[in-house]
Amino acid sequence: MDTAIDKAIAVLECLEAAAGSQSLAEITATTGLPKPTVHRILSTLERHAFVRKLPDRNYAFGTRIIALGIFAASQNSLVTAARPLLDRLVVSCGETVHLGVLEGTALLYLDRREPVDAAVRLATLPSPLTSLHASAAGKVLLAYGDSELQEAVLAAGLVRYNARTIVDADVLAAELETIRARGFAVNEEERNEGVRAIGVPVRNRAGAVVAALSAAGPVQRVDDEKLHQMQGLLAAAAAELSMAVPL
Repeated sequence: MDTAIDKAIAVLECLEAAAGSQSLAEITATTGLPKPTVHRILSTLERHAFVRKLPDRNYAFGTRIIALGIFAASQNSLVTAARPLLDRLVVSCGETVHLGVLEGTALLYLDRREPVDAAVRLATLPSPLTSLHASAAGKVLLAYGDSELQEAVLAAGLVRYNARTIVDADVLAAELETIRARGFAVNEEERNEGVRAIGVPVRNRAGAVVAALSAAGPVQRVDDEKLHQMQGLLAAAAAELSMAVPL
């Protein structure tokens, strides 16, 4: 890392990837930066409210970083156009729904809605970033991505989250071909055990896939019939959203 800005970004990314807060020692170990450097960066970020120190002396995101995220989302035309659709989808699907886009070789969840009356709800992800190969929305984006993206994902390694995760390149290639043929992706507990999901592509008006909509729920609620129902609802919403996505 060459500059002070690079190092500060590394610290923020470390907090972003953490499930909750992290201690000075944990951030130092993860970033590989000298402890005095990390402490100095955290002190500066804390002074500007980008991070906050908790009573247990761990660090978490502060109000300024949260405010920036809200502002950035408000400036994103895709997020703005998707909001009413997600509001409708969470009611019609009765399950958690997501809007996701590519961020490098990962899936970035831009927005999420959860059903308010579900007896069983999904745990909130510790990070809005997750692996492409182990999520319904991610597999959609990977399937419609170019060969360079697919090669980069394979080169980085396919993380195994459980026994159902696809970690073989040939199996993944066949899965992506199936997704392109039928126009949607299914996640059969490949990231989180007990969670089933389905994702569809969102295209811009030129036909390029720029995002994905997905719905996920516990396997005891999401049987094949409901999965098919959610696929239709997601596809209709994606078609409507596509009309609002710029070229």
